[in-house]
Amino acid sequence: MSARRALSTAATASPSNVIKTGLIISRTPIVSKTPTKLESIYYEYQSELEKRLTWTFPHWYYFKKGTLAEKAYTKLQKKPIFKVPDVFYPRGVPDLKHGRERSEKQVIVLPEDVVETSSGEEGGESAMLKKIVPNSRVTEADQKKDMQSLERALEEHLYLLVKENTKENWEFPTFDMANGSLLHNRAEAGLKEIGGPHIHTWTVSNTPCKVLQDGQTNTFYIKSHILAGKFAPTDLEFAWVTKKEFKDKVSETYYTQMSHLLN
Repeated sequence: MSARRALSTAATASPSNVIKTGLIISRTPIVSKTPTKLESIYYEYQSELEKRLTWTFPHWYYFKKGTLAEKAYTKLQKKPIFKVPDVFYPRGVPDLKHGRERSEKQVIVLPEDVVETSSGEEGGESAMLKKIVPNSRVTEADQKKDMQSLERALEEHLYLLVKENTKENWEFPTFDMANGSLLHNRAEAGLKEIGGPHIHTWTVSNTPCKVLQDGQTNTFYIKSHILAGKFAPTDLEFAWVTKKEFKDKVSETYYTQMSHLLN
């Protein structure tokens, strides 16, 4: 049954029917997926092909002439073989342009931790060249298996599950409807009631994405994303889970009913 049809049916049903609203709130991935072996091979092939076909690296654009950075860069580069008269070259006569052997790919070696101390024309120091070291994809929260932290499983979507004292199983947060309130407004307000005011969200749509019927209770679920802040309840057990962890935490029936809504 569609959400609109179920809402219409619930509105015209007997007064004993109960309408609730639920919230499927997610944190989108922070980093891109780790490439598979096939993807890594493909990207490496494309990178090598680009290096072979690309125009000569314009070092004069990135390293100002006469600076320490340019000297460090020049010192690290492998010197090409120059053409000398009356010399036989078994691999072909050198074809140089801008100090590059054009018959082969250009290999660039970048200096690390070079600091330029000379002042520019306006008296300011030029920028420093530092080696870029990416952060680890495995965070401290991953190592501690802290499921209440948003700083974990950076490659995947995380979903908020709560476990109320009156219920046995984990579920998405649900709320009783207030008189005159709309479903999405009640879901947004309910989230801050149980998790504190320091969470900022964006509701995907005012239209429910799912209606779950349990006897006389109809729960309409709204999709939302967390943009900033944190969910910090005082007396409620909660967890941010991936889709795989979602399957392990909720009941089999609940997973069957809700799993298609997860990325």
